[in-house]
Amino acid sequence: MGCIDSRIERRYGERGKKLYSICDVATSVENMLLLAYEQGLGSCWVGAFDEKKVSRILNLTGNLRPIAIVPIGFSAEKPLSPPRVSKTEAMEILK
Repeated sequence: MGCIDSRIERRYGERGKKLYSICDVATSVENMLLLAYEQGLGSCWVGAFDEKKVSRILNLTGNLRPIAIVPIGFSAEKPLSPPRVSKTEAMEILK
């Protein structure tokens, strides 16, 4: 589970609450996904859920807001990696 903590606003203001906190959770979740993969586990970033129900079930305090659920476990199968795009398709150099 990845949650933002609204108390970040005390230090970084509104930008911290509305931007930095979400960036922090996104970075943390990505690192969890990479670590799970490295350990031979399957994982998935889930963002479609009822925030209020999850908060109630997990008994989260008022300053915490769930942003992502990350189930981790042993995969029943190993899917093929999606095809990679070329560098020219992935980026554009601006002059």
